[in-house]
Amino acid sequence: MQLFLEVQLFLEVILMNKVKMMIWSREYKLDVIYDCYEGEEILDSQIDAVKAFSISDKEIEASLENVKNYCLEMNREEIGTNSIENIFKYVVPKYLYVPREKEKHVIAIMCNYRFDPENGIAVVFENERFKEIGMQDIIL
Repeated sequence: MQLFLEVQLFLEVILMNKVKMMIWSREYKLDVIYDCYEGEEILDSQIDAVKAFSISDKEIEASLENVKNYCLEMNREEIGTNSIENIFKYVVPKYLYVPREKEKHVIAIMCNYRFDPENGIAVVFENERFKEIGMQDIIL
């Protein structure tokens, strides 16, 4: 059984369809969704983007303030305060989305959002730097 689990973990890393990483001081094991049409190969640049992003702890951690600001800007009244101590009451990372991009690393943390469950939010990074936050359709 142990050997099976080790082989499974090895394959997940090789295929980069799951990634284990820290997001806002919590460890997550997230699915990775690549933007590809049926029959298309995942680009090397997409795999490189996931590898680089998964070790960008400082940039991911720094994006927390942007996420808190977004929540307060959009739903301060519902939150009922001017600051957020626990972002996970409102935002929960669900998967990484990697658009088909050859020239730069683009990746989004796709999240459930308490105040907009239908659209969620996307925290978008470009070349391992925070770029923008908004409804998930900003990246899809």
